[in-house]
Amino acid sequence: MNQSRNTSNAAEINSRTYYLLFLLMILSHSVLSQKTGPYRWWNPAESEFSVIAGRNWQERLANPYDRLPAAAEANVRPEVWRLGHNSAGEYISFTTDAPEIVVRYKVKGGLNMPHMPSTGVSGVDLYAKDSRDAWHWIRASYRFADTVTYRFSNIASAFPIKEYRLYLPLYNTPVWMEIGVPEQNKFTAIAANTKKAVVLYGTSIMQGGCASRPGLAWSNILGRRIDAPIINLGFSGNGRLEEPLIALMNETDARLFVLDCMPNLTDKKTFPAEEIKRRIFMSVNNLRSQHPQIPILLVEHCAAVAGTNLDTTQVSLYKWVSDVLAETYHEMKAKKLKNIYLITTADIGFDNESTVDGTHPNDIGMMKYADAYEKAIRNIFRQTPE
Repeated sequence: MNQSRNTSNAAEINSRTYYLLFLLMILSHSVLSQKTGPYRWWNPAESEFSVIAGRNWQERLANPYDRLPAAAEANVRPEVWRLGHNSAGEYISFTTDAPEIVVRYKVKGGLNMPHMPSTGVSGVDLYAKDSRDAWHWIRASYRFADTVTYRFSNIASAFPIKEYRLYLPLYNTPVWMEIGVPEQNKFTAIAANTKKAVVLYGTSIMQGGCASRPGLAWSNILGRRIDAPIINLGFSGNGRLEEPLIALMNETDARLFVLDCMPNLTDKKTFPAEEIKRRIFMSVNNLRSQHPQIPILLVEHCAAVAGTNLDTTQVSLYKWVSDVLAETYHEMKAKKLKNIYLITTADIGFDNESTVDGTHPNDIGMMKYADAYEKAIRNIFRQTPE
């Protein structure tokens, strides 16, 4: 009885201590933020080492924030090349003791879409990891104009911050970008890591449609949860299991390959079942030819259940393409192909509240997607350790 009371008292004291530390940090940072003077600015594209994470290629790029190497233009379709300029899944990590961080940049495309806000299409998003490895989202004031400006002020944490992670726009292309901190504060960029990455190939859903802000795209949520770099090769409307993209995936140092292209293969006239099967086998076999031991994760259509909406025509197409994938997967397993895995529609678990349009996830759907991926990947990593 006394031991239980003592444990309870200790927990209460720890809670109060945490709260007091938090208040002190807020007060101290608020005072500092009022005294910030001139800013010094850092351009990620001019760093002496590679700092843009979330992509594999760091050199020989046509533009500084491209996800594909310049040589890929000759091999991929124009639509894929254009979407490769978007900075989906990219982020910049750094450390600083500044109480305020300002990000200013210019983007090339439209700021928003009818079903996706400017904060998701064209915005940035800042997270901080504390000394306990817990991630914290940081609120910003922002202004969308010819130059987009995000100001993260009064930054405070009850525990020291180990790392900041700035996520870049999901559906837009940065032309230039600068990160600023007060002159008296320290700022150190962290080199990008692409070794032993989870390499994702997919559609608009993978690119981030329709998260309300970049940090809530499911691939970015996943990246904060698992101990592996993530490379995002999501191309809106154009994730079609094409050989040039598989060849690019083969250039990566992967720990896991993910093929999540079913949402872009639902047109039965263009992609009959036999063609989808051919593309799945081609993709798996080509990856296997150069990475025979690396696991491959196949993913069904996330919205292939009636619970997402009452449009039976739409849902039946989504279910059909998922059934084609499932049949192909079981055929591969029957042929004794090893290290092949599947995420099903049921695993993802979409319902009425998961999408903006019956297909693209909202923030609720993004969280469900990340949960399903995290569970599957942790299981794969247990079975196929490095």
